[in-house]
Amino acid sequence: MTTETHTPQRDAYTRPAARFQDGRLDIRASALGQCRRALWYAATERPATNPPEPDSLTLLEAGNALEPVVVRAMQRDGWRVSAADRDRSQSVTVEVSERLTVTGHPDATGYLPPEGGAVAAVEQFLFGAEEPADAGDELVIEIKTRGPEAFKRWRTLGAERSHPESVAQAACYSLGLFGEVRDVVIATLDTGARRWDHEVIPASRAERAWREAGQRIAVLADHYEADGPDPDALPERDFTAADWKCKRCPYLNLCQPGEAAALEDETDAEPGEPVTDEAAQTALRDYEQAQSQNKASEQDKRTALKTLQRWLQTKGESKARLEGSAKTRTVGMVASRRYSVDHKRLNALLDHEQRAEIVTEQVSEYVRVS
Repeated sequence: MTTETHTPQRDAYTRPAARFQDGRLDIRASALGQCRRALWYAATERPATNPPEPDSLTLLEAGNALEPVVVRAMQRDGWRVSAADRDRSQSVTVEVSERLTVTGHPDATGYLPPEGGAVAAVEQFLFGAEEPADAGDELVIEIKTRGPEAFKRWRTLGAERSHPESVAQAACYSLGLFGEVRDVVIATLDTGARRWDHEVIPASRAERAWREAGQRIAVLADHYEADGPDPDALPERDFTAADWKCKRCPYLNLCQPGEAAALEDETDAEPGEPVTDEAAQTALRDYEQAQSQNKASEQDKRTALKTLQRWLQTKGESKARLEGSAKTRTVGMVASRRYSVDHKRLNALLDHEQRAEIVTEQVSEYVRVS
């Protein structure tokens, strides 16, 4: 394993997902979860048939630009964080086998905040302590940005289940920087609500994620050993054309042209009887009218209930009888109790196989008008 600091260059963050270098296949750490055939296409410099749309590139660049925001938020909460200098990036290379390496650029390293978080950090600063007591080991911090749904899924399921490649990536950086896989931190920003949270993955589970990722991509090393950098000697696919990773793959039409076209036809097909544009426009206007009426009705109900609540408070009672338009009704305060699950603690206690038995996932479809 090696570490190297680069002089100012942006291609450190835009290099291919895989490439042949110095007699080895080198895979970009952030691409550990990609299909092995897609990695082979990248390494053999096959031209992309489905390049990312401009909007996708904008989202990617926005996510990269927001990483310093997460770092500063962590520092305000008492973390000691050393962020990567993007103009002098530190490259970490870890050897998986004689023919295979993984290279990447850690986002940050740091120490868990002291007990009491930001308040304790301020007190330590006021009393002149240079370093917090019992700071523990320096840890790799992998920063991710997610949309609201992906952020909720990560929080609920844990990174090992929702985004396992991010854990393997952080474990790789830990091994490259410190010579061992330590606990790793996944810090994630919700780009919708602009809030952040973190998850600490224990060292044993981070090491397992790295080991499983290494075993999966080791097939490519065997491929290279047997056939050299042959663009026509293709490894097996990891996904089907219906998988979201296939749909977003820059080599989809090269890899599965027939299935890609069939998938497009299936997506374009209308279920049941065809609906005209005029019928759809009428349905939309009916929806808008109903929504407007519901909003007005709900506002009236909330105003009336607020008045009744103040009336009960004035009487000093939790329940009272009152004559309505058709009959006498009971007006009363009702207490509701809700229970929540601390998913962060649950994720820390259980590995992802055990969590999968407890926290299940259901998918439903509905129409949204925005």
